Amino acid sequence: MKSETSTTRRRFFFKAGAALSAPLAVAAAGTPGGDGENPAALEARLRRLEDVEAIRALSRRLARLVDAGARTDAARLFVEPAGAEIDDRVRGISLDESDRDQIEVSADRATARLHCTVRLETPIEPRCPLVDMAAQQGGGIVRRTESGVLENVYVKRRGKWKIQRSVYRS
Repeated sequence: MKSETSTTRRRFFFKAGAALSAPLAVAAAGTPGGDGENPAALEARLRRLEDVEAIRALSRRLARLVDAGARTDAARLFVEPAGAEIDDRVRGISLDESDRDQIEVSADRATARLHCTVRLETPIEPRCPLVDMAAQQGGGIVRRTESGVLENVYVKRRGKWKIQRSVYRS
């Protein structure tokens, strides 16, 4: 009886060990940097990933500045700060950072389609005494949120990414 128990245990450990080591072997085979990886290709891949992360960070910074109401600081993120057009109705941007986002990077130019939620404020029209009284008390506006896409074009100047154009589409 004792020998039967020990052989059963050995079979169990053998099968469990094989079952646990198979996913590890598959994961190790799929990691980059294995046999046949070109160092130049790895370098290009690393540069692309760094550029994508820099573009995401720049987009997050733009969203934070718009949320804070710092429109002049947000305009400095653009290539031409004087020509930066940030819609006056936009009061906040929340980037969703989903897997639907698309960022395409070349050497010194990039485009991005970033999914976001935007908080908008629109003044009530037409102007009348009742709307004026509401505006004096902090009202007179319609607030709403909507989901959409920020379509941005970026350029690289002196090693740093800047926003060339940013358009929100609902």
